[in-house]
Amino acid sequence: MFKFRIWVKGSLIWVLVLFLSVLSLAQPVISAPSAVLIEANGGQVLWEKNGDDKRHMASITKIMTMILVIEAVENGKFGLEDMVTVSEAAKRQGGSQIWLEIGERMSVKDLLYSLAVGSANDSAVCLAEFHSGSEAAFVEKMNTKAKEFGMTNTHFVNSNGLPENNHRAIEGDHYSSAKDIAKVTYEAYKLPLFAELVSTYEYTVRPGQKGEVVLYNYNKMFLRGYPGADGVKTGMIEAAGYCLSGSAVRDDLRLIAVVLGASSNNNRYKDMVSILDYGYNNYKSVLLSDTKAPVVEIIVRHGKQESLALYAKNDLKVTVKKGADTIPTLDIQVPESIKAPIKHGDSLGVIFARSGEEIVGEVELVAANDIERASILQEISRSFLQLLGIKKG
Repeated sequence: MFKFRIWVKGSLIWVLVLFLSVLSLAQPVISAPSAVLIEANGGQVLWEKNGDDKRHMASITKIMTMILVIEAVENGKFGLEDMVTVSEAAKRQGGSQIWLEIGERMSVKDLLYSLAVGSANDSAVCLAEFHSGSEAAFVEKMNTKAKEFGMTNTHFVNSNGLPENNHRAIEGDHYSSAKDIAKVTYEAYKLPLFAELVSTYEYTVRPGQKGEVVLYNYNKMFLRGYPGADGVKTGMIEAAGYCLSGSAVRDDLRLIAVVLGASSNNNRYKDMVSILDYGYNNYKSVLLSDTKAPVVEIIVRHGKQESLALYAKNDLKVTVKKGADTIPTLDIQVPESIKAPIKHGDSLGVIFARSGEEIVGEVELVAANDIERASILQEISRSFLQLLGIKKG
């Protein structure tokens, strides 16, 4: 009897282990018509449901609007503290807004936060006009940027995602796909300010003034409810249903999931949880190369130093399936030699992470330090030593 009980107990444990293993591998079960999951190390698609279907994405549009404005700030076109004057077109936007008044002046920073946290449609148009002179010109740039990102199923007609019959800056239909939204979110996270904006839970515009508005993030259910959640953007209009691009970080792995066309806020959240849980149950992040140790040395011609260490510009991480037998290999590509002068941080090579023939990650290799040109005397001395056979050429 005692042995039988041990056998039964052991069998139940193995059944439980097997059940949990099967559960972790199970595909997400969602109600939304279109969704996708990608990892943010290299943008690899991990799971999808009708990921290329063209659908209205409502206020998720504002991710691209934020990208263009943040890039302009980073490039010095204007600053966060620059003041923007509100136009009549910006004021008359409907839906979520901060009730801008014609002629009112507000900083780029406050408009960006009201866009990210409060999903303000008036702020989107205000920023678009400030950036490009008109919303139509800005929207054309949105479409150009979408092509640069490889978003093949996307077309913008306005800067905020309102229905076309309410607000249209250029002709055509307004649409994207779950995969394309994942791509634009992946690109957005390359901008540190974007991550700060979309993770902000509360923000006040016009503090202490007439018209003060306290904004709470429309994405609060996800930000407060899912472990590791730190963004990104909700959207909802009748033509789109309930939409969400969501990001979370756990164990150094950022996953991005997109849900389009859910029937309710609760269903949108449940779908997001199911998709991200699948990702974290089945995938992990692996560090292949970091920024702390030199990766390779190359010969320097005509320099005061004759060799140069190259470092990875950023950590090279890849996402692999848990329990995988192999991890991607490194393919280091650098020139045999480089001619001085060289500046610290110059890009001089690249590391590719390869899984078979597929490139699943890459990072630039940069110069560890400056190297000036050698003096004439130094060059003569080296040539003389080479002639004597004391020094190799």
